[in-house]
Amino acid sequence: MPSITFYGATTEVTGSCYLVRGERTTVLVDCGLFQGERFARARNYEALPFGCGAIDNVLITHAHLDHTGRLPKICAEGFTGKIFATSPTLELMNALWEDAIEIMEIEYQETGRLPLYSAAATKRVEKFFQGVEYGQKIPLSETDYAIFHNSGHILGAAFIELVIDGKKLIFSGDIGNEHPPIIRETEPLREAIDLLVCETTYGNRLHETPQQRSQLFEDTVVQTIKQRGTLLIPAFAVERTQEILYELHNMIKAGMIPAMPIFLDSPLAIKVTEIFRKYPEFFNNDDWLQQKKDHDLFDFPGLRLTPTRQKSRVINKIPSPKIIIAGSGMMNGGRIMYHLERYLPDPRNTLLIIGYQAAHTPGRKILDGQKWVELLNKSVPVKARVIAIGGFSAHADQKKLLSWISTAKEIGQICLVHGDAESMLEFGAKLKEHKLEATIPKYGETITI
Repeated sequence: MPSITFYGATTEVTGSCYLVRGERTTVLVDCGLFQGERFARARNYEALPFGCGAIDNVLITHAHLDHTGRLPKICAEGFTGKIFATSPTLELMNALWEDAIEIMEIEYQETGRLPLYSAAATKRVEKFFQGVEYGQKIPLSETDYAIFHNSGHILGAAFIELVIDGKKLIFSGDIGNEHPPIIRETEPLREAIDLLVCETTYGNRLHETPQQRSQLFEDTVVQTIKQRGTLLIPAFAVERTQEILYELHNMIKAGMIPAMPIFLDSPLAIKVTEIFRKYPEFFNNDDWLQQKKDHDLFDFPGLRLTPTRQKSRVINKIPSPKIIIAGSGMMNGGRIMYHLERYLPDPRNTLLIIGYQAAHTPGRKILDGQKWVELLNKSVPVKARVIAIGGFSAHADQKKLLSWISTAKEIGQICLVHGDAESMLEFGAKLKEHKLEATIPKYGETITI
């Protein structure tokens, strides 16, 4: 019988990492960074708690660093197999690692802690890459295999079906929100499952509907313009940024707001947007393909790209009203830190939070209502208006997760991961109402299927 050991995302949202051992093969699903107040927490520097040389293959659900950020470590510690992921995921991983190294080097200047790995180390990982298509059957042994299915989370993201020793395991990765504006909707589960490893990031929350989300966003932009303020949007470079650009494009095109200075102040988001342009076949309908021929969906009047630090500094010289989109999304690194320091103390400005904020991050502290926050070793007052729109999240809420789980014909075991303890407990209680039992694994715990 196969077994699974949980080496991350246990009663927390980051560090996804699951080791599956079968009779004929050993597989690792995801190998992500633990993140918090610092971009990369100290525990990432510890040796991995399993023999990397004994792993035959790695399966990657999607590119986010909390699912991929320790892959260079397993390669440095003896892994020599294949790393399977969709083609967009492989491209996005490289872009995210490059950005991560830059952020870790900045932290090194501040703290003296060396970066977790180098650019050369990430380059060596590429030789293990193996691109896959959705629905493709990937042999792992004579009888074991994996199939990637669209999870509707970000470009190229998948939930993974792993059949090992005759048992069917599903790893949700991150399940996408209802009706994503760009990529295709989450695929259903359909068949009977022996074990479901399910994320619970928003297992205790309900998002706004797409219509409510758009209205809240429009109201926030209009109010900031009226106050002649600056709208700060700390955005995750993958998916959230592109959705924000799409919304702003539509608003300007419809005359809802005037063309105004809108800065995409993130070299990573600029690079990721170029990757999006390469994969229109992953978009959610044919209208996108037709519009792409007629016009660039991620470009519009007023949008200014600032890939260099020199161009970024010019932003401060431009009078308000203006919009600044910058990373990182949890406000624990990146250029957003400098903008927060400058604009948070002014009540005319607005901070718009559109993604999950992990415990202990500056973003969580601001979201929880703290009036002062530590940024760049300074204490900064939070006087700007703070607005949160959950509907922009690329994560499913409680309703969507329950709906997705209900598409399975039958489920034997459910393990809840990738969520805070409170979220897991509440989601577990909801599952019980639907006659489904779930367990919450501890770090290092092994479960036999």
